Amino acid sequence: MLLAMLAAWVQTAFAQTDSRDYERGWYAGLSGGTSFGQATFRSITESKTNVGAQFGVFGGYQLSRLLSVEALATMGWQKQTSLDCDPYWLSTDGERTFAPVLDRQGHYYRNLEAKTQWMRFGLQANFDVLSLITKPTCKWSVTLSPQLSAVTTRTKHLAAGRSAEGRLQGKNEQEFDRQWHLGLGGQAAVGYRVAKNIGLQLYGGITCLTGSRFDNIPEHCHKSNLIYEAGLKLSYHFTNTK
Repeated sequence: MLLAMLAAWVQTAFAQTDSRDYERGWYAGLSGGTSFGQATFRSITESKTNVGAQFGVFGGYQLSRLLSVEALATMGWQKQTSLDCDPYWLSTDGERTFAPVLDRQGHYYRNLEAKTQWMRFGLQANFDVLSLITKPTCKWSVTLSPQLSAVTTRTKHLAAGRSAEGRLQGKNEQEFDRQWHLGLGGQAAVGYRVAKNIGLQLYGGITCLTGSRFDNIPEHCHKSNLIYEAGLKLSYHFTNTK
């Protein structure tokens, strides 16, 4: 019964869009905003919030007012720090312990920062669910967009050493090899057509990464491995609704 209802809904939706006031056509645009990371280390912790940045380009084809398909390329960077519940020490070769190990170099989590740069190349489908209940002339949109992507990340650890008296000393850094991940996620957006060819969207998105931790901190208790973002999209439609 559920499958039959879903099939009937999809058929009705596409029948409605066939009679709506739209034109098929290409569009392209720019996006930009904030970026955050969450793995063993996180951009948002109990004591600190580190706001990163991201920007990108995208382009797609409008199949109907309900549906469009889109390709995108996005670049971003952010900083992650440890949670208060992680009192560990990390050696430079990646071993986690509760205390420093004799004759090994390393730092306590609380003295480490993980700075990450990333790029994402993705494909997504955009469903304007608001178009199912509004008039064809409505300038607003509410879009849900499942996304599949390839994501590359590169992280370096910045560490602040401490003197015997507990004062912070100069920072040193360790850079790790580039990683590649399969990204599974999506976006949600509220949009408005501000002019005949120009649209604006306020969006938020999340990308779950497969494979190794992008922050290069050993996995322990904290299972997440994701990047999330929010920002603004500006698009130009080469063919437009009448």
